[in-house]
Amino acid sequence: MPIEIDAWGQETTAANALAVERLDGAILAYCGMRTDIGDRMKTVFEADPEMPMALAAKGAFLKMFATEKMDAAAAKSAEQLRERLAAGDGTTRERGHLDALAAWVAGDLEGACRAWEALTIDHPRDLLALKLAQLNRFYLGDPAGMRGAIARALYAWDEDAPGYGYLMGSYAFALEEDGAYHEAELKGREAIEIDRTDVWAAHAVAHVMEMQGRVGQGLGWLDHLKSDWDGVHNFKHHAHWHRALFALELGRLDQALEIYDQDVWTEIAGDYLDVSNAASLLWRLEEEGVAVGDRWAPIADLAAERAAEHALVFATGHFAMALAADGRGDDLERLKHAQEAHACTADDTYAQVWQACGRALVGAAEAVRAGRPGRAVDLLAPVRDRVRLIGGSWAQRDLFERLLIDAALADDRRTLARALVSERLERRPGNRFGRDRLGRLSG
Repeated sequence: MPIEIDAWGQETTAANALAVERLDGAILAYCGMRTDIGDRMKTVFEADPEMPMALAAKGAFLKMFATEKMDAAAAKSAEQLRERLAAGDGTTRERGHLDALAAWVAGDLEGACRAWEALTIDHPRDLLALKLAQLNRFYLGDPAGMRGAIARALYAWDEDAPGYGYLMGSYAFALEEDGAYHEAELKGREAIEIDRTDVWAAHAVAHVMEMQGRVGQGLGWLDHLKSDWDGVHNFKHHAHWHRALFALELGRLDQALEIYDQDVWTEIAGDYLDVSNAASLLWRLEEEGVAVGDRWAPIADLAAERAAEHALVFATGHFAMALAADGRGDDLERLKHAQEAHACTADDTYAQVWQACGRALVGAAEAVRAGRPGRAVDLLAPVRDRVRLIGGSWAQRDLFERLLIDAALADDRRTLARALVSERLERRPGNRFGRDRLGRLSG
């Protein structure tokens, strides 16, 4: 099969240049989190049904859904890619993508990251590999790895390269998660100057403002950009989730609930990230005394449908919170049984993280809702330094720190609660939750 050159100057096995051009467009749509990724991928396969890089991209996009059905489809794509490359065609880069996808399908996130990062040493302009490595480092709770994966490739990029802005937005998020807030904001703003619709870059800057306590600026920043997200897929719900967090931190509880109803939990919600957005926001609102009515029910319905899945402990933890909050005891037991069964028979990343901290997170959420805060503290306090292993951002994992503090207060473990609040306020001096809980301790 002939070799074509893609938009980044990389050799790509393909039947024709049209297939490569269409795949380039699909990769850029993925980076921009656009709604037409699937439609674009269909046109790629119309031009070349067996294109190796298209099979690699398809498998990766399917894996991102983190469902059993899509995982099975991703495994099929990996096998098709393996068969295609076994026929003798294919570049070293394409074989590297096979190694990474095969590891991801097998549940080995670290192995997948190592494969993508190895191929980007020789192919630093492989935007898909750079993005996938960062995504999986994110779900390994490895911000330094996220940062390094992109930093090693920056020398090969300039403003004229397709997707340069998307790379800057990705780098901004990695810098923020690694604590380099000033540099992160600069890169994120640079990406927005290139493309105002870049919701990933917008959210990277919002994370900086969240961590620095610049809540009024954060809400204003996202409000200024939200009209540009019409073509963005459901990740825009997560950007709106950040708007709600800013409103919550400002004490605007009604506004936070309004954002939830209008922009976080919508008629197209259904992804695990939608469930985590909704569950974590409702949990926070209830911590502040807001009555959320029957809003837990549809979230718990989706969580129950996916209770037996084991793609990400991050997702499972939020499924469990929704089930516990809605009183779905039978479904919660089913969830725990499924995860324990997997952990006993598998040695993949999920099983390792479940045993390290996932079991404790789920048990703590269940205990809080059962009126046993002491049990929640006993489970969560010993693993709090390991919670990062579930992945997610500092802002997302903050849910579990708040849970622990409130459980310690409810169980009258004032010394522990004071220590945790002291640590929190040292990192985030103006934090409303921390100041409120300090006031309760002083009262």
